[in-house]
Amino acid sequence: MSEHITHESGNKDAWVCICGNNPSEDGFYPVNEDGHEVEPTVEDWKTNEYFCARCGRVIDQDSLEVVRQLDPKEIVRLD
Repeated sequence: MSEHITHESGNKDAWVCICGNNPSEDGFYPVNEDGHEVEPTVEDWKTNEYFCARCGRVIDQDSLEVVRQLDPKEIVRLD
């Protein structure tokens, strides 16, 4: 059975991860197929996926399905 994240009550733009993370806490960031954070541009972001900065779950933006999980400590961040 697959996992899906949800939205905050009354705000369909604010995600809530299974781990409890939301945009105002650790947030969600665009990620490429290699597990690197990228700018959400046509050139850099072809996966349509975001990662949870708290637990590393990778979420499909359209379905909100968790498609894989990365180790948050190993994600290459843009910082």
